[in-house]
Amino acid sequence: MPTAVQLIAEHRNVDQLLLPTGSILFERGESATALYAIERGLVELTTGGRDRLRYGDGEVFFYEDLVAEDTHHSRTARAITPVHVLRLDRNSFLELIHGHPTLVLSLLSGQHRRLRQQRLEAAHFY
Repeated sequence: MPTAVQLIAEHRNVDQLLLPTGSILFERGESATALYAIERGLVELTTGGRDRLRYGDGEVFFYEDLVAEDTHHSRTARAITPVHVLRLDRNSFLELIHGHPTLVLSLLSGQHRRLRQQRLEAAHFY
């Protein structure tokens, strides 16, 4: 079964972005119109404080903002290494899910792994 990043990469409407370190993919508060998948590199998402998330090779992020009631980005995304990022607009993402319903399970599984890892890392601070 192809990965989420592979399915996104194969979509006819995907935008491929090659960005240098320090590039902003989107700012907090901007309209969320697309999801992002990282083929190579690291992206850091911040809310402005110490709250930071990092995404790397093979990870998909901000599909949550596409389905939320408030369709604005809740974080700013900045490349912390040179990155190759795939961007897929909301309608194309919904089309992709319709054609590949197991994609949702893959995304949920990835989110579950990320939350479990964050919980384990947070346990070291108590």
